Amino acid sequence: MKRLLQLVTSISIISLFLFSCNSNRFDVEVGDISLNVKFVNLDSILRKATLKQIVELRNEFKRKKSDILDYNVGYCLHINLNNDTSFFNGKSRFYTNDYIKELETYISKNQILNPDRKSRIVNGLKRLKANYPNGKIPSSIYQINSSFSSSVFCTESEIAIGIERYLGPENKLIKQLPTQEFYNWIKESMRDEYLERDVIAAWLMTNYVDETTENFASEMIRWGKILYITQTCLPEIDERIILRYDKEQFDWANNSTSSFWKYLVKNEVLFKIDEETRMNLLKEGPHSIGLPQESPDRMGQFMGFQIVKSYMEDHDISLPELVKLPYNEILQKYKLD
Repeated sequence: MKRLLQLVTSISIISLFLFSCNSNRFDVEVGDISLNVKFVNLDSILRKATLKQIVELRNEFKRKKSDILDYNVGYCLHINLNNDTSFFNGKSRFYTNDYIKELETYISKNQILNPDRKSRIVNGLKRLKANYPNGKIPSSIYQINSSFSSSVFCTESEIAIGIERYLGPENKLIKQLPTQEFYNWIKESMRDEYLERDVIAAWLMTNYVDETTENFASEMIRWGKILYITQTCLPEIDERIILRYDKEQFDWANNSTSSFWKYLVKNEVLFKIDEETRMNLLKEGPHSIGLPQESPDRMGQFMGFQIVKSYMEDHDISLPELVKLPYNEILQKYKLD
């Protein structure tokens, strides 16, 4: 009996060890990895720049062949970059607007992109590099004021964070945004807890996991891959934040996994190719169209994450192998518990 108990204990310890190794196999000691990622407060630079500095800044971005300035100033702020005077005057008009002045004062006093967040982002990129040695890593991360145009924008080598979109729904400056353009569900999503998650997920979307055109299932699994890899890069962040849900939304999604899967199968949604189905179940909104109004949005993303996570628990493959894996190979192995 004593030997039997010892054997059972040993098996239990080994099983626990193997499970632990499998569940944490993508985690690494980030202190051993060196990355040169530069953080630049482009918002502050633009706000303070003289006409001469504006010209120098534009020329510097041209030399670097960077699209970030063009995106920030040309697309987000609708300012002409080709004419020096128009560029400077447009920049001045933007930053002397009363609302923007108050917004900039708040941003300056409250370090949203603080050292802790910068550290989590860099560590996330280090984990990505460790598990994806040949993958792209950004050289610079810019803090911008996008005039609420975008949360995170990525090129092949840089990232821009629209910092004003992370002030929180209770902030008076967010409450002042016009409701005909910024619905309540949009304002509710402007939480700083999502910042690191958004940066890593956007980088993966742009440079690692290509958009698909086959059907709903292929795009659902694509989102599952993005969210799964984001979680491996940010293991210290709660799963609900990786999914960009509050607690109530996260609980609803978890409690409805079985019924939602049955809904997809029964209504033959998985292999639909229309854009409307993708919009209803994969894109941001007040809720997932076709489901009860208390449902969170993006239930297709949630389901894709559950399917990919389940697959990775049963298969010892690398992240590059996961990215390349056809969606149907992952989908056909899914068995709802």
